[in-house]
Formats: sequence, structure tokens, C-alpha cells
Amino acid sequence: MIELNFDPHSEWIARAHCKLEAAYKRHPGHEIPVVEPYVYPNLDTTEESVADLDRMLEQAVGWANSLAATDNDWPPVILSFCSVVMVPEALGCEVVFHPGQNPWARHALSDINEVWRLKPAKMNEVPMIRRQIEWIDYAQRKLGTDIPIWTLDIQSPFSVAAQIVEPDELLAACLTSPREVHHLCQMVTDYSIDMMQKQFEIMEHPGFPGANFPSISENIGICIADDSPLIMLSPEMYREFALPYNCQLGEMFGGIHIHSCGDYRHNLDNLLDITNIRSIQVHAGQGEFPLPETAEEDCPFNRARKKLAFFVDVNDIALGDEYRGRYKEHYTEYVLARLRAGDLTGCILQSCGCPPGANLDDFNAALDWTRQQVSGN
Repeated sequence: MIELNFDPHSEWIARAHCKLEAAYKRHPGHEIPVVEPYVYPNLDTTEESVADLDRMLEQAVGWANSLAATDNDWPPVILSFCSVVMVPEALGCEVVFHPGQNPWARHALSDINEVWRLKPAKMNEVPMIRRQIEWIDYAQRKLGTDIPIWTLDIQSPFSVAAQIVEPDELLAACLTSPREVHHLCQMVTDYSIDMMQKQFEIMEHPGFPGANFPSISENIGICIADDSPLIMLSPEMYREFALPYNCQLGEMFGGIHIHSCGDYRHNLDNLLDITNIRSIQVHAGQGEFPLPETAEEDCPFNRARKKLAFFVDVNDIALGDEYRGRYKEHYTEYVLARLRAGDLTGCILQSCGCPPGANLDDFNAALDWTRQQVSGN
């Protein structure tokens, strides 16, 4: 039988919520939350999961139970489907599944001038959106509403545009056909707002800010995945083609939390101008997002950490060649050594991490070790 095996009203969950809320609100002197999401091996939106809500339920419950079984400051949430293809599918993209992988969207347009013929489909006619709505209803009926459902990390409007139009064509169009690019980004923005509002109408207990971030029940805004524009656009191009639409989302939902993979330092200052920007996520390490050596250095990250909450996580890419496989050394010699040099108000940390094949005891040990390093014990 698939069921939650923990008390959703337990003291540790309440404590984790308090830690995260203090961090997101940048309360000075807050206890730094240490989180570890990778405690369950199977989290996916493969074709098999989309077709079988019981399989999705097994994954969602397995992850929530594993979070509850670790000394985690990541409160249990109920998994949502991967949202990457939802708006592109509504605007004409074919959704493609490869065996064992999450879906991706095949480009619908190779000519930017074709954007004028696009007409967004109704949400009940978009298979992935319809399935997400069915999943929310199913999960709430099966599990109740004591545990929040992870809200979607919608793709930023320009990121969606880069799925609809072949990227080379889209980037060239920013110079040759800006009117068409703005038309497409506005269309995507409007649809994304409508889709999120529909989600919130049917979610009885949403978790904010949503996917990619440790989430709480208080409405602190939404997460947007802004990978493509943050990496691909110059600061000037970002201000013209990405910032206005992200600002619309921030104004509508009262808060924006930015996820992006890669090194986006060249656009980090632009994020400070997003309406109601609240936090950023960085994959810290010399292999992906290098941190400044000192807190006094005049650089975008140091400017951002003085104003925003910041979720610092690590992955094998971020470790780089020097620290590959050396999780604890990377944490003490690189991540903490650089973060501690400045104010940690608003900081949320992932644990040092574990090698492949780790079990719950290993993750508990990593969480405990990380807290000791953070506290200096």
C-alpha cells in the first residue's frame, strides 16, 4: 500500500518551515537551513510515469517519506510533473519522450515570422497540462492535503521561446526581428500566468516557491527556470528580451525565485531588477558557478547576496576536475571558505552531498557533517 509514513504536523517539519521562512525573508542571524533533496533515487516524468498515476504516486510518496526519514530542512512535498514542455506544447511544439528520460519539446518554428500564426491551445486540450491537473486531483484524493504539492517551476518566457523557435533563428531575430520576438515572449507570458493561476485554483495546499527550491506553505512567490536567457543573452539583450516578461511574472505572483544551471554571473545584476525578486539558486563550484574569493570583491554575486536569499547547491559538474569525487573537501575548501567570508543572511545550503548509491544513513551523515562545518564545531 502506498502511503505517507510520517506525521505532517510534526515538530521537525514545523522547525524546517521556520528555518526556511527566516532565510527567504532574510532575517538576520537566522539558523542556516541545510537541505538534501536527492534522498530518493526515482523522480521522473518519463512516458511511463505520465501514463500511470499510481507509478507517479509511488515516486511522490517515496520521496516525501525519504525526506521525512532524514534530518532534513527540506520539508516533505508532493512531486509535480516536469513542467518544461507544458507551455511549448500549448503553442504547437511536439512533446518527445526518449526511453527513461523526461520529455522535451521539438521546435515548432524555424522562421520567426511564423509567430504571428501561433494560437495558444486551451489548457484542457494540452496533454501535459491536462495530465498535471489530473495528477493534482488524484494526489489530493489519495494523500489528503496536509502535505503541500510542489508548485511548478515554469520556464521563463524567453526560455519557452527558445523551445518554440529554433535557437539560432531566435537569437538572430533579436537583432533582425525584435517585434516578433517580443510578440512571442508576451504570448508565452500571458499563457504562463493563466496556467499557474489554474494550478493554484485546484491545489488546496501548494508549496512555494516550488520545484528546484525547498518549499514552504506560505506564499512567497513562484520559481522560474531562466536557463536559456541568463546563459545565452548579453546583459543588454537580457534587459530587452527577458527582463520585462520576468517582471510581469514577479508582479503577478508577488515573488520570483530564479533557478538556472550554468554560470550566469554576466546577467546576475539584471536579476536584481526583476519585480519582487526574492532568491536565486547557484550550482556553486569552479566547474559551473565560481564564487568570489572574498566578500569584499566588487562583483555581481556579492551585490546579490546583500539583497536576496540565495540557495547554494552543488553537483558533479560544479565540482570541476579538481574536486571531482571529493565532496567534503570541495565543501570546506571552496564553498564554505568563500561563503563564510561574507554575511550569510538569506543563505540556504545543500549538504556536502554523497557519492552514487548512497542510502538514507549516508545522507543523514552528510547532513550532520555539513551542519557541524557550518557551525564551526
